[in-house]
Amino acid sequence: MKEEKNQGNTNSLNLSDLADFQFGPAWARPGAASSPVYTDRAPRESRSPRRKEGGERRPFNRDRRDSSALKGRDERQPRRDSRRPDARRETRPQRELPAPAEGFRVELRPANSILELFASNIQKQKRALPLIDLARVVMGDKARYDLVFMKMENGPMLIHSTKGDQACWLTEAEATAYLWKAPWFSELYTTEEIEIEAPKGTFSAVAVCSLGGELIGPVTWHGYQAALMNLYRSKYSTMPLDAFKNRISVEKNEETVAAWIQAASHKTIWKPMRENAADIILEDNRAVEEDFKANHYASVYEVVDKVFINASTPRAVLSPGIAAHVAILSDKTRRFPQMLIPNLCHGLARHHMPIYKWHGNHFTGPSRVRALPEGTVLADRMMAIMNWAQENSGKKADVMFAELSGVPAGTDEASIQAATDAHAPYVADMIWLLEQGYIVVTSDNAVWFPKGETAPEPVTKPQPRKNTRKPRKHTAPQKPEAAQQ
Repeated sequence: MKEEKNQGNTNSLNLSDLADFQFGPAWARPGAASSPVYTDRAPRESRSPRRKEGGERRPFNRDRRDSSALKGRDERQPRRDSRRPDARRETRPQRELPAPAEGFRVELRPANSILELFASNIQKQKRALPLIDLARVVMGDKARYDLVFMKMENGPMLIHSTKGDQACWLTEAEATAYLWKAPWFSELYTTEEIEIEAPKGTFSAVAVCSLGGELIGPVTWHGYQAALMNLYRSKYSTMPLDAFKNRISVEKNEETVAAWIQAASHKTIWKPMRENAADIILEDNRAVEEDFKANHYASVYEVVDKVFINASTPRAVLSPGIAAHVAILSDKTRRFPQMLIPNLCHGLARHHMPIYKWHGNHFTGPSRVRALPEGTVLADRMMAIMNWAQENSGKKADVMFAELSGVPAGTDEASIQAATDAHAPYVADMIWLLEQGYIVVTSDNAVWFPKGETAPEPVTKPQPRKNTRKPRKHTAPQKPEAAQQ
């Protein structure tokens, strides 16, 4: 059944139409313009004309000004110089990255999903692709690669979630604080809101968190510290406590104070959803966390020595030390994609893809390249393809089909159909040669004769000329002869 299916696909497969697996920007792909077009720049014709040939060059005078350019400008306003520090555009300060956690060996590997996609496309399109291009494709999207954390001796423990949310922590406190943001919180506890007595006293200002606009309460209120820590543990535990406190501001308008008093007149309580716990009421965040550690922590988390974390995992579900590893290693591999080639080789080998070295680079394709054994007898069309590839290595497949079949690609529908019918037998024979590794077709639709062709000489830097002169021997200066008496 498999052979019949492949044979049916062979008749409909045309190498000239397989352009959906190209690399690089759109303008660099075959059939596109030879250079990019920048629409945000004015064309050369619309710029100010240069001095005509043979014309007289005007001397430059800094005092000359165009009156039309200065029309409407305030002469008393000083001219702004973009080179001055005060004239520079204010940039938004970048958020400092936390220190990466120690005690781990971290590797970046392509995800299994992208490896399956590579294998299926390469086998379908019969192309030979350099691994450096595949590495750039992997690093083009965070969902295409994973980071593997392996605990070293005396390293911290890895606390990984079993709920499928990819959460990973380094301490029990971090794992417990994640409870409030976890999507599975509603599976463990129900939330209810009850009315209580409003706070008594006269309040003129209320502390507000600028991160999410939460109303904490007056600084002079007796429950201020408890409300502040509850908000930190429930929403912002992944950031340092001092940084969180720096984002607290005080507002003195009456509307904010009235809104806080209204909110403080209600209280949130929690009830566990497990069996035989209907009468338990948890009145504050600390009580919920203690109940979680005693009854649910062991079933939600597991302690492991090795964990796979996809790079697209939100940083909010990762320990800051782990998230720092993800950010640093992802950025470094994106700038130097050749770092991914060893793990890319191992991943493609698991999917039974051949890896070979050709022209100094690592390639993968439908088969390893090899020479045609001596004495092998091929059909006339196959031998014609082999001879053409040996004499025209590097030319396009469309040119080969047109020359061997004698029917060039047409422009109207009838001629296109005639060319397709004439090229189909050569396409079928060429696919067999590609699967055997006797010829190679790269992503730009070029046909190569891999064995027996002259490889391009590597460009080497000129070596400095060696100094063949022998070093001069230094002799001790002779003492002056004593004066003869």
